[in-house]
Amino acid sequence: MTNGATGPLPDLEPALDDENAPLPEGEVVALPLPSGARTMLRFPSPFELVLTLAGRRVTADDAPASRDLLLWSWRRLPALWRALGERTVLLAAHADGAVVVTDLVELEPDPRAEGDAPAARAVFLDHGALRERLEPCNAQLAQFSLLGAVGTKAELERRVRGSWAPGTQVEVRVEDEGRIVSRRRLRVGR
Repeated sequence: MTNGATGPLPDLEPALDDENAPLPEGEVVALPLPSGARTMLRFPSPFELVLTLAGRRVTADDAPASRDLLLWSWRRLPALWRALGERTVLLAAHADGAVVVTDLVELEPDPRAEGDAPAARAVFLDHGALRERLEPCNAQLAQFSLLGAVGTKAELERRVRGSWAPGTQVEVRVEDEGRIVSRRRLRVGR
């Protein structure tokens, strides 16, 4: 998939840290992983909307899931355009007719890009920027839980256990200066 005239898009799958890696400095935020098909929405230009569901571009109302997604996006189109512009990608999960926004990805120019390499690099924005930019869109956001500064893995597991039921798959993000600097997944224990 390309980013209009600027070349191919960078990889939009977030990189996960090793489970045993030390936590970097910053605020820790956790959210239960929403189940459902991965959805992406972006505007390569003011008059073009790119919408994908499970990696497939949605262009027509050919199934209930694509209908849900088209209705969701078209009801919010002006607000989404104002929130995203041409350099931001919205990532979400779609399940049971609901679209739950999990990430905003800013596409920043990459001066080191050469040849067929993406001309932009993906910068994942923190939950505060996500809430601020998408508030006018009336979009359902993932249920973030701010855990504050966490020093050890044991403390992280204890705080996550206090927020969600055992067995819940949780994504833990460390945010600093408006960006996600680290993320990992864990299952809530007893």
